[in-house]
Amino acid sequence: MSDLLRLAMIMPFLLNRFLKESSLKNNEAATIRQRIDVARISLVLKAIISCWVQVAKTMKAVFNKEFTLDSYEELQLCLKEEFLILPKVFASFVNLPNIHINMHLLMHAKTFGTLVNSQVGIKEMVYRIFKGMQMEV
Repeated sequence: MSDLLRLAMIMPFLLNRFLKESSLKNNEAATIRQRIDVARISLVLKAIISCWVQVAKTMKAVFNKEFTLDSYEELQLCLKEEFLILPKVFASFVNLPNIHINMHLLMHAKTFGTLVNSQVGIKEMVYRIFKGMQMEV
């Protein structure tokens, strides 16, 4: 198991244990509270932890060495949930390429059988280059 995956799996535990309301800037906590539409700041902490739990589940699904039909469905569900929760908790995730790349992961898993060695970022850069060449013509 990779170190990154281990960190993602232990992060919710660490956040649950050590994250306090005083850990967040007041304006950031208020912004998150407004985005997730909750009344209390303490629910913001739970949303942050839930977000990390979802990220950990998604990473576990993404880095499976083998996929079954159930694994593809789990991956699809995890990616969908992650896509919904990340922008609510972290506004800066809205237009990041990583969110867009996640939309391709299921297709790549079905095509190549694994995502362990898929280079989606490189494929996206090549696509952008070809798209730019077509626009010039």
